[in-house]
Amino acid sequence: MISSKFKILILTAIFVFAFGTMAMASDIAFYVGAVPGAYDAETMKKDVEYIIENTRALFKDVQKFADDDLDGLGKWADDNMGDGELDIIWINGSTPSVLYPLLNEKPDGSRAEKWLDDGNMIINVADYFSWGNFETGEKVRNKDVAAANILDLPEDIIVGADDSVMKVTNTGKKFMPSLGAEVGTNRPVNIEAIAEPWEAAAIFASTKGVDDQGAGGLADPIVLHNKETDGYIAIVNQGWKNNTIDKGAACTELIKNWLVGKGLITGVKTSVEPVAKLSTIWGEIKATR
Repeated sequence: MISSKFKILILTAIFVFAFGTMAMASDIAFYVGAVPGAYDAETMKKDVEYIIENTRALFKDVQKFADDDLDGLGKWADDNMGDGELDIIWINGSTPSVLYPLLNEKPDGSRAEKWLDDGNMIINVADYFSWGNFETGEKVRNKDVAAANILDLPEDIIVGADDSVMKVTNTGKKFMPSLGAEVGTNRPVNIEAIAEPWEAAAIFASTKGVDDQGAGGLADPIVLHNKETDGYIAIVNQGWKNNTIDKGAACTELIKNWLVGKGLITGVKTSVEPVAKLSTIWGEIKATR
């Protein structure tokens, strides 16, 4: 006969299995405000909807924030820090001021820096990460010092290199098949400027066309990882005109193939199947009386 105490232990284990992982699911927010000239607004909307449609099941919370709710984006970021999850903010190439104040007014300790230091991720597309902001209706230039401030890396971590051809690496072929064999970029990452505690966690395409960061050269798309804070920043096609790729497909592949493949996000575990089994198990427990 199973004791009452043992029955309670069994039920506790079942409920932990059924519901425990839901609290640890990642969240994602998309900044869909004013876009830089490098990104058409309608294309951005389609890309965001594509990413959401194809990755929603992986996230507990999915949000979109435009320029009329910047405070909402800031609060969302604050609420998602300190939770032990790898949460993601996707940026359309214009870095909103709630993440990094205009004209480098807060070079150290910006929300974007704190977000990465908390072990979260930023995905930036279309234009130079944090270089500019368009939320006021005019282009506000933070310039290349902004990325250096946020990442604590040299100012040439991202460089102007118009119409650079990137050869897709083996990593790119495996995790981002939509890239094909070659992609163009305008503002790639300078691999030689990556310094401790940062590392190139994944090089999907580069001028060298190889996975080894020690080979030098330029790269885009690429993921950088801070080994001390466990933060990640992904640069996905900082390019325009003839260098534009399908950013919706590439970001979806980054999330579904690379992040999931590396175990960095695991998706929301639904409770439907475990709960269905719960009634069966409970019936079996009662039958032992």
